[in-house]
Amino acid sequence: MVDFGEPIDRIAVGRRCCFALAESGKLHVVDIDFTHSATVKLTLSYDAKEYPSKEHPILHFAVGWRHAAAVIEGIGLVVWKSDVPQPQIGDVNVKDRSCRARHIIRIEELDESASDTQIIGLMVGEGYLVYLTEAGTVYRVALDDEILEARDCPTSFFLENFHTTPKLSYLSGSFRHFGLFNTVGQVLIGNVTSKADEAPVIMSDLQKRGIIGLSWGDWHGLALCEDGSILSWGKELRANGCLGLGYQDYADAQEKGLLIDALSGEVVSTVPRRIPGFGGEEDKFAFCVAAAGWHSAALVANFKVQELAKRQW
Repeated sequence: MVDFGEPIDRIAVGRRCCFALAESGKLHVVDIDFTHSATVKLTLSYDAKEYPSKEHPILHFAVGWRHAAAVIEGIGLVVWKSDVPQPQIGDVNVKDRSCRARHIIRIEELDESASDTQIIGLMVGEGYLVYLTEAGTVYRVALDDEILEARDCPTSFFLENFHTTPKLSYLSGSFRHFGLFNTVGQVLIGNVTSKADEAPVIMSDLQKRGIIGLSWGDWHGLALCEDGSILSWGKELRANGCLGLGYQDYADAQEKGLLIDALSGEVVSTVPRRIPGFGGEEDKFAFCVAAAGWHSAALVANFKVQELAKRQW
């Protein structure tokens, strides 16, 4: 357990570290061993100031495989490398960590009168980031190890086929995949290679299911529904359980309609399936899910969905 010394509002976990945004506005980082924390000070090339600050708080932030990104009020969207080993974090005498950041979008481009430039969603994956604007438009940015040295800002590619009516309003994702959805349950999925004119993946079994969260591991995905239920799909390595479908052995898995690869030991669900025990008539209500590698996790509460008058988001 790490004691940050102050109340934490949000956390985001990357490959080698965990970032935590405090209620005070400070940004903390914990090293890979989760033994000590340090306060992050972001710097930009054109001034000597440090961010975040009281005048320039972080509005949104996300951490991915090798990079982290944040929308800073009055500054814009910035990115920095998060996957650089920092042995000094483990030194209890080190309280601050300086990270050199660079702009993706400057505040001059974030005209408050234009909803198309107001960022309401942000995710960072493996070598890319995606952001969603108030207008429901979606942009993808490629990230690489040279991003801090390049002369020009990285290009934001408008994903022209990622749109719905009503407009997209939520962005969720991790690793190599991301998903977007709106208030009536339409879900669009993209990945690390999504191009400007490429159509999104539309999984029919995720549409109109009340999806409110999506997460991906190496080869499997999870979807959280507003009734507290969880859907899973993709591959399990040697029946390790990341799909959560509750089969007893390979024969039982096949009876449940799952595919078995005899050589690799992989169990495959080609369509999203409801994980037993959560939501609806069940007495466990899931309100957060996460997938990573070959693992899955959920935060749950002990009540039935019928006990709620109406869930507000």
